[in-house]
Amino acid sequence: MPINPYPAVSEAMALSSETPSRILVIRFSSMGDIVLTSPVTRQLSRICPDAEVDFLTRDEYAPLAGALPGIFQVRRLEPEQGLWALVGRLRRRRYDLVIDLHGSIRSRLFGLAVNARRGVRYDKRRFARMALVARPGGSAAVPHTVDRYLEVLGALDGRTVRDEQSSEDAPDAGVNKIPELIVEDSVADEVADRLAGVGIGPEDPVLGLAPGASHGPKRWLPDRFALVADHLASVHGMRVLLLGSDADRPLAAEVAGAMKEPALDWTGATDLALLPAAVERCRHLVCNDSGPMHVATAVGTPVTGVFGATHPRLGFAPLGPEDAAVSLDLPCSPCSLHGDRACRFGTHACMEDLPPRSVIGEVERRLSV
Repeated sequence: MPINPYPAVSEAMALSSETPSRILVIRFSSMGDIVLTSPVTRQLSRICPDAEVDFLTRDEYAPLAGALPGIFQVRRLEPEQGLWALVGRLRRRRYDLVIDLHGSIRSRLFGLAVNARRGVRYDKRRFARMALVARPGGSAAVPHTVDRYLEVLGALDGRTVRDEQSSEDAPDAGVNKIPELIVEDSVADEVADRLAGVGIGPEDPVLGLAPGASHGPKRWLPDRFALVADHLASVHGMRVLLLGSDADRPLAAEVAGAMKEPALDWTGATDLALLPAAVERCRHLVCNDSGPMHVATAVGTPVTGVFGATHPRLGFAPLGPEDAAVSLDLPCSPCSLHGDRACRFGTHACMEDLPPRSVIGEVERRLSV
């Protein structure tokens, strides 16, 4: 009977008897999800030190995937270049193992088409997450996305990667679950030069603001970001740096327009090759539940993430030791898995009623450390 290359984690065969030499990790999108795969790619370097680990992602996320630890090559999904041509290139790599961290129909099809010897995929816990949305306001939570990704590696040798706090004697104790991105010195120097060009030196504390998010219900109000920035700029002497994509330009303009203090707007001016270095230069980042939140954790910048329609209990809270997740924790929260549904009550109270002082307090506690 042929081996099914795509068993679920719970069904995966132990692979410890055969060490793979070529591994393909699949995660097509998006920014935050790709960053959260980094504990897996880093751990692969530990348990398969001689293996070449490739990462398959959409073309626009390739620079981010290239900053993940332990990656040998980034393989780009570019539909206009021909999917069969990409499959052919991947097949010629003769992968021993495919690790599907996307869990979509498309990622499964790619995993099958690559014709690897073995394959595992992660469990999205979709029904458990949907249950939290169907019955919001409780204390139940699903495992963090990083934990669910790492469960796939547990399948490689027939065990589960547990929390390092759970047992000091556990064979998998000590697994580092903090996301990581590698910032090249040349890119960090480019950011430093650009900041120096506008009078921001290496000793000047920088506050990063990323007011964007993939969906409107996940976005805190621009004037609230402005109030936080004005306070931290006037009281703590922080220089304010606005970050985001081209799509975030209108939001950033609203934030800057509502501020009394000057702000440097790099929204749309930092692609994914430069964004991690820009965030790394910040003393602190304030943002919504969005990709930059996880980028900050991955480069060691403390972050305060604002949660409204979504909730940290859904498994996307920032994981850094100095990170904070701010939420009013309303009885109706979370109201959707991805923050893409309009408020059922028409009030958007989770964001409208969240005061700037809650965010300022979290930031100031970390500035004092």
